[in-house]
Amino acid sequence: MRYMQKGFVMRGLLLAAVLMLTACGGTDTAEPVSTTKPPIEIPDPPKKPVPPVSTNILTPNQAARLLQQATFGPALADIEHATTLTAEQWLDEQLAMPATLHTPNAPDVVGKSHVSQYTRVEGWLNIALRKPDQLRQRMAFALSEIIVVSRYHPNLETQPLALINYYDILVEHAFGNYRDLLENVAKSPVMGVYLSHMGNEKPDPERNIRSDENFAREILQLFSIGLVDLHDNGTPMLDQSGQTIPSYEQNTIEAFARVFTGWSSDSPYWNVSKKDYFKPMLAFDKHHDTAEKRLLNNQVLPANQTAQQDLTDALDNIFAHKNIGPFISKQLIQRLVTSNPSTDYVARVSQVFNDNGEGVKGDLAAVAKAILLDEEARQEPKYQQQSFGKLREPLLKTTHLWRALDANSTSGRFNAYTIESTHGQAPQQADSVFNFFRPDYTPNGQLQELGLSAPEAQILTDDLLIEMQNFFHSAINLSIKGQVTKANEYAMLLDFSVPAKLLTDQGTIALLDRYSLLFFAGEMPIALREVLSSVDERLHELNAEQRAAALLYLVFISPDYAVQL
Repeated sequence: MRYMQKGFVMRGLLLAAVLMLTACGGTDTAEPVSTTKPPIEIPDPPKKPVPPVSTNILTPNQAARLLQQATFGPALADIEHATTLTAEQWLDEQLAMPATLHTPNAPDVVGKSHVSQYTRVEGWLNIALRKPDQLRQRMAFALSEIIVVSRYHPNLETQPLALINYYDILVEHAFGNYRDLLENVAKSPVMGVYLSHMGNEKPDPERNIRSDENFAREILQLFSIGLVDLHDNGTPMLDQSGQTIPSYEQNTIEAFARVFTGWSSDSPYWNVSKKDYFKPMLAFDKHHDTAEKRLLNNQVLPANQTAQQDLTDALDNIFAHKNIGPFISKQLIQRLVTSNPSTDYVARVSQVFNDNGEGVKGDLAAVAKAILLDEEARQEPKYQQQSFGKLREPLLKTTHLWRALDANSTSGRFNAYTIESTHGQAPQQADSVFNFFRPDYTPNGQLQELGLSAPEAQILTDDLLIEMQNFFHSAINLSIKGQVTKANEYAMLLDFSVPAKLLTDQGTIALLDRYSLLFFAGEMPIALREVLSSVDERLHELNAEQRAAALLYLVFISPDYAVQL
């Protein structure tokens, strides 16, 4: 009943879902496997009366909550800084920060002068943990789960620097224009290899050549408009028989496939065997299909256009589609704030996507502000709708822990070999173009019956839950700075000196208040507090740092922390 009393129904439902999880796979070209029924238009429940969102200086709880949504996890110093600002001022400060690019921050393999896939992940973690442009990096990570490339392609497995170069496209455009981002993605040699439109030839029936449809399919289905026509609020449009309306057909994909012909690696010659992974692909009009092409909304590209002209017109055609605002806006809301935003929330953000107030469409900086300043994001949890909340991604749990406890190793380096196996995910290491999880995924049970999504549940298998529990035992209880003998030089050690002092000087309540602020934005459930207090009464054989670590371990494996509200 505690969840009902507090209005935290989503937490209760997601907690139940954690125990009933299955995982789905896929290939680069297959349609995603979904356990959901075709979407239907469901009205939102009546709204609770809520006070207006405060425009005052942030309180500690408000600051912690904003930073949980907009960073890789708040440390106390981050919260204290944010409490000198309003939410909008904090966001403007973040938007003004220069971008931290990953290419110059990728460390070499120890003793060698090259980057590996593991040091690529190490570099990503160092930026997530240490660099100040947190909102930009979180937006880039969200975009990397929408516009996916992965090391799991035969030609990319040996190209970690190329993957980093692609990730920097997302970093650079995280506050830019989505139309520009689409063009940079379309010309990226990494995407050209991953979705096989590098070296895409114009059709030639005599040579039995058909244009490759892979990128054409995914830029529509996953990167821009989705499978069905949408209202501005993200709900599917229905025809007179109550069925969803496809947003495109197979012949549309075939037309876009012919648009994306004639592009290859930066070279004077059409030679796809010699790839330059770092410069945008070049147009080779000799290999481009110059016939007319019928695209979305029956727009026809005239014959005899160059490859660049067709690409420009085709991306403009996609960008003009009414779906792109709600389709992308809803996914960004899901990655930052809540898995099941109200239709009004999606509509408000879509409106900003479509027009930033100055007549500009696709302004991602304006979209980020709209998402994080929206009343649905900023209201106190007690005023939220019952479906509010999201499961935390495993990787974001770990960045949260390490940022909050000032984790570091004695060498300043980190061994990232086990990140994927212990977390079920690592940057740019999804099994397929459909990401680690789909935005509409819901596990069997009550969430599915209620038509609610829990995307992150798709990777939380029972095996992974055990792996994560073991990981946090090692990462917390066995990683106390100053108490680890013969520490591995790459082991991330946590600084428990401040929590231990709180425990010693002010007692368990003060420590739990600190953990509540850092990990629950001041809303640690009463039942969890009672459990932790009871456990602490039996930990007096441990020193203060060990006690503080033991309690934090229980926080991190608790079902309550699994859900971000």
